Amino acid sequence: MCGAAVFAPEGDGMGDGGDAGAAPVGGVPPESLMFPSEAGSQEAGAPAECDSAVHPPEAKDRAKDVARTEAKDEADTPDPADEIPEDGRYDFSLPEGMAIDQKLAEAMSPVLKDIGLTRGQAQALAGALAAHRQAEAANGSREWADIQTGWVNSAKKDAEIGGARWDASVAVAQGALARFGTPGLKAFLTESGGGNHPEVIRFMARVGNAIAEDRPESGGAGAGRPCEAAHLLFPSDKPKG
Repeated sequence: MCGAAVFAPEGDGMGDGGDAGAAPVGGVPPESLMFPSEAGSQEAGAPAECDSAVHPPEAKDRAKDVARTEAKDEADTPDPADEIPEDGRYDFSLPEGMAIDQKLAEAMSPVLKDIGLTRGQAQALAGALAAHRQAEAANGSREWADIQTGWVNSAKKDAEIGGARWDASVAVAQGALARFGTPGLKAFLTESGGGNHPEVIRFMARVGNAIAEDRPESGGAGAGRPCEAAHLLFPSDKPKG
């Protein structure tokens, strides 16, 4: 019987004085005896019938049939990414922060279908275009930032508004913008970066200086000494001196 290899009866050579049932040198470990493998059964001298009793041929055949059926089902199930949409509508997934141009997608979908692109191929194309646009936007932002930095550096070196006059020119320009500029103009100059252009700074500084030159020191008409930039920025303060 197969179980004799696991549980030997008493007095069958398994005691101290007998060696008939002693495990051979290099034999199968005890834990393998509880769960015999094909190699372990042969090494332990187990009868060939043991493996058949534990794993009947019918059970093995059924397991193989089930495995083949499952593999066939998986092979027969089409992957949507490998299909060409019958209605010609492709669903694109773009990186976070990017929105699909619906009009462009609707215009391109029939073309993609006509040339036989699957959903997966169309998505790969959309992903490549999105990556290209992201790189373009990043490069454009860096270039625009460099341009504005160049404007500011040029303004700081300008003979009229730069050099030792720079701080005062900026203060006067800001005062003119605060007095005459609308919220929309301020938002435009800030968002577009146009407020950093030397000619914009120059224009607003000239306006601020013209206002200061025309304003008398006290009430009434007449020419007075120029008001300080701080007074233009904070109209409630009186000129110093």
